[in-house]
Amino acid sequence: MLNERCCGNLSLDGFLKSQPLSLRNGDNSPLDQLEANFELVPANTRELTEAAFALRYQVYCLEREFEDPSQQAGKLETDEFDRHAVHSLIFYRALSTAIGTARLILPQARPNSLPIQQLLKQNGLDAGDHFPNDLVAEVSRFAISKTFLRQSIEAASSPDGKRARHSNLPCLGLIQMLLRQSIELGIEYWAAVMEPKLLRMLAFMGIRFQPVGPLVNHHGLRQPSYCHLPSMLRNMALTKPDSWTVVTNNGELMCLPNAAELRLAA
Repeated sequence: MLNERCCGNLSLDGFLKSQPLSLRNGDNSPLDQLEANFELVPANTRELTEAAFALRYQVYCLEREFEDPSQQAGKLETDEFDRHAVHSLIFYRALSTAIGTARLILPQARPNSLPIQQLLKQNGLDAGDHFPNDLVAEVSRFAISKTFLRQSIEAASSPDGKRARHSNLPCLGLIQMLLRQSIELGIEYWAAVMEPKLLRMLAFMGIRFQPVGPLVNHHGLRQPSYCHLPSMLRNMALTKPDSWTVVTNNGELMCLPNAAELRLAA
């Protein structure tokens, strides 16, 4: 049975719901805190890719009951879109534990190769009216394990039992990885199918997606959406500069060779 707090390929709790973190340097900037406590890794080896699949099994099969665990061989959650996707992981440094993962599904030459394109077609909409096929990737399987994060926090908690504060740093860290991969691949648009509540939470962090058509019935009511990365980053820089600093690694990503278009947002 599907959990109400899952949103298609994006887990609402895993993606954006604020989680407590034990931060080493509470007075430092969010980017300093991210670098001190987490490591961002492209899952570009078999070992790391399987770690991402195992984490997806934890989140989507066990925590969220979104997928049937009996259908996932070897306790690895995979699907047909992994064949043309790039994956990433975020590790909690204190325990060297992977707590979050995400993927970008890349478009293929054939029409409607992305899940969102197929969904829109089923509902009489043309994705090409909103984003070009050769410049878009679909954000998918974006999740942070509540169980693993909680275990990491408990293991690294201070002896006096002092409550750690809340933060969205793991989420912003994964978004930084998605942005880095997108720049390297020449991607200028992100697409996703999201719960309306999740869209509002993303917007609060400065990550604004535009709706494509009306809500659709896709594991409950969901909103097909997209964002143009230069426009999103420009708005984030103006309205949420702390988020922009983390997502762009203090502007470093804007200076990559393939980031000419994105530099309009600096």
